[in-house]
Parts: sequence; structure tokens; C-alpha cells
Amino acid sequence: MLKLSRFLLLGAAAALLSGCVKFYIAGHTEDFADYISGEGEGDPFTGYGTSTIEFAKLKIRCSGPYQPDGRNRGARGTVTCSDGRRIELVSRLSSMDTGDGNGTDNFGHRGRFVFSTNEAYVEREGERYRDEVARRNLDVAHLRVAAASSVAAAPVSAPRQSAAAAEATAAAVAVAPAPTPALNAAPGGAPGMAAAEANLRPVPAPAMPQGEGKLALVVGNSNYPGAPLKNPVADARAIAAKFRALGFEVLHGENLSQRGMTRLVTRFGERLPGRQVGVFYYAGHGMQVRGRNYLIPIDAQITSEASARSESIDVDQVLDHLATSGSGVNLVVLDACRNNPFERRFRSTAGGLAQLDAPKGTLIAFATAPGKVAFDGEGVHGTYTSALLRVLDEPGLNIESVFKRVRTEVSRITGDQQIPWEASSLTGEFYFVPGRVAAEAPRAADTEMLFWQSIKDSRDADDFTAYLKRYPDGAFADIARNRLRKAKPN
Repeated sequence: MLKLSRFLLLGAAAALLSGCVKFYIAGHTEDFADYISGEGEGDPFTGYGTSTIEFAKLKIRCSGPYQPDGRNRGARGTVTCSDGRRIELVSRLSSMDTGDGNGTDNFGHRGRFVFSTNEAYVEREGERYRDEVARRNLDVAHLRVAAASSVAAAPVSAPRQSAAAAEATAAAVAVAPAPTPALNAAPGGAPGMAAAEANLRPVPAPAMPQGEGKLALVVGNSNYPGAPLKNPVADARAIAAKFRALGFEVLHGENLSQRGMTRLVTRFGERLPGRQVGVFYYAGHGMQVRGRNYLIPIDAQITSEASARSESIDVDQVLDHLATSGSGVNLVVLDACRNNPFERRFRSTAGGLAQLDAPKGTLIAFATAPGKVAFDGEGVHGTYTSALLRVLDEPGLNIESVFKRVRTEVSRITGDQQIPWEASSLTGEFYFVPGRVAAEAPRAADTEMLFWQSIKDSRDADDFTAYLKRYPDGAFADIARNRLRKAKPN
């Protein structure tokens, strides 16, 4: 413990409150082919903790524990990456709140990183690394290796976040990576996700292989001070799990502040190009101001129309990412039309969300019609998301049929008080679960009717004989026998 005195001092204040210290990471591969971002948390009294890092261009994620290394006033650890590789990390403190380190993976690739509890410092260093990576513009092919096996590394569970580090929210970010040919990484540090100011929540292995071409961002906000919602976090968790089971890579955030939402939306936009399908799902408070729709973070302080715009996330930001990504099919699901207290603070704001025009190749689904308010739900999930969860993985339904089924079910459950609504500019077919595209085989009664319709005006006795042979007790058997008697010569 004496050897970790500086680390103890670093986290003393936060430790008294929560027992852990949060730090941020930025780094780069040795040749600046790729840059790294992350964060982690540790217990200053024991020197143990966890960290997670991501490689921007390689799109891999690495998580694992670390432990104190008294030899250099730092820590050592091993993180396991989403492609199955392992990275050995060594870090050291250079001051009471800052340090650096290096990492080497089991293929010999190296990298460097810095870490600090001072987020602004790490952001400045990260920006410098990103600029250098962009300037060199190196291909990352040399960092890729053939994966020995497809390993989906679930993020480790981080210690409880310190009160000093958390802004107003404990965000949960979960990324279920696709098992593409192994993406190599270099450095590591005692890292974590820079996508949102978040605690990392363990994610179970996907039920089926993840598709490199499908990416979903799922956000649920419930913990609004003075206006909490019961369902959105549970809704988001269930939807995230459903999309993973359907083969999507998933970015997942819960109870996000504005900064957390902005970062996660930005990361979503950075990962979209080259994907076949992009999905954005949001559950929480939302509102419209002068015809524009805004999604409300849990730390929003909204007192006027101007503050609504500055404190929230404009849905158009998400649509812009989707429109410029080149994805063939894009889906936006907004379960954000709940009765919300912010709207009552200024008169000119209409209820619910405003109608949106879907960019080409996009379907936008609202939990209820424009300007209307949705029900929050009596059970674990909201009314709309409950219906979506039941229908989403039905085989053989194209995307538009899925939402038609959802609309029918929600309308029935609410007695037409809530009628979901969609805007679509899709130009092709997409199935979450491929199946028979053709309609189900007609029922026997329908088949008989088709047969009869085809012969009822015939003058050929053989047609009626064929009908009676197939349907001797059919609905039209008496008529067929009568036609045969009339057809016989006197």
C-alpha cells in the first residue's frame, strides 16, 4: 500500500464517497496508423480496477482488469479484445493524477497511451493523436490478423463510479462487436469507452453471429430529476438484446447526459459508413420546438425554447449521419412521445413529436401519431416497445410489415387512443428474419373457392366431375351434380 501512496492521494476524495476513481485514456499505435480512446475505474485503496479501450479504425474493443505494480508506481494488466487477441499493458504514474504506458499484443504490435483523471487533458492529447493519424493516413491492414476463433469479448463490470467523476448520470455503454476477420490492435492502457461517460455493464454473448454490415444505436433515458420514467431503460436493454440476437453490432447507452448522448451519436456516425443497415432506437423524453424534434438527456435544464435546443439532441443529427452513411436501409425508432413536463414550461410548444420527412432509404417509426402522446406502459416495458419486441423477429416479415403489425397491436391494446405512425422512403425490401416471402398457403376452404370460381361458368361436364372427385362433400357439390345432370343428353 505504501508503494501506491500517490495513487491513493489521487483518489482519496472520490474514494471517500464511492470507493473508486475514474480515469480517461487516449493513445495510438506505434506507427500512428490508428488511435485509441477509453476509460476505466479503480479502487485507490487496493490498486485494482478495470479498463476498456477501443481502436477507431480497426473497430475492436478490449477490456480487462489491472493490478498494482509497485516497481514503477503504476499498474499491470491484460485486456482481451473482441477478435480474441490479448494485450499486455504496463502503466506508470508521472504525477498525482496523470500517467502513461505502453501495450504489446500477442502478435508483437505495440502502442502507447496516456491516462488521467483530468478529462480535458486526455481529450487534448487524443485530438493530437487523431490529427497525426489523419495526417499520416496509413492503412491498418498490417494490424489485422486472421482470427483463430470468433471471440466476442463482453465488457467487464466496472466498479461503482465516483460521485466526482459522474456528471449527473451513470451511463451504460455496451458494444457487441462483429466477428470480422480479426482486427489487430496495438496499445492499451488502463482504458475504457470514450463513447459516453459511462459505467460498463456486462453483455451476454450474442445468440447468433454478429453481422459486420448491421449497426444499431440503442438509448434509454429514465432517470430524469423530477420527471422519471419507468420503462425506457428496460425497453432499451430488451431492444439491444433483440438486435444482438438478430445479428447487429450494438452501441447501447442508458441514462445519458447531453455529452454522453452527443458522443455516442457521434461514434454511431463514425461507424456507419460501409454498413448495409443502420438502426437508431430511443426511449425517453422527447419534445418538438417549432417543428423540430429533440431528444432530452437526463441532465437537461430546459426553461425556454432556446434552452430546449441547446440542452437536447436534435433528431436531425441522427438523420444526417444515416443519410450520409451510404447504408442501403436505415431505421429510426422514437418511443419518445410521452407526456413530458418540459413542454408545460412554455406555451408555444406542441405536444408529442413533429412529423419528419424520411431521407431516402429510411423508415422513421413513432410510438404514436405526430403531436400525440404515447402511453408509458403498465408492465416492465412501454406499450409500443412491448409490441415491437413481440413482432421484430417474426420470420418472413419485411420491415414495413413489422411496423404495420406493431401499429395494429398497439391500436388494439389502447382502444385506438395510441396509433403508431411511420414515415418511409425505403426503396428496397429488408427482413430482420428472412423467411418465406410468399403468402402462407391458402386454407382448404379458400382453395375450394378458387377451384369453383374457375369452373362455375364452364360448359364442360368434365370440369364438374373433377370438382366432385376432389370435393365430394364440398360447399358446391350439389350445384356441381345438378350441372352434370343438365349436361347429360336426354
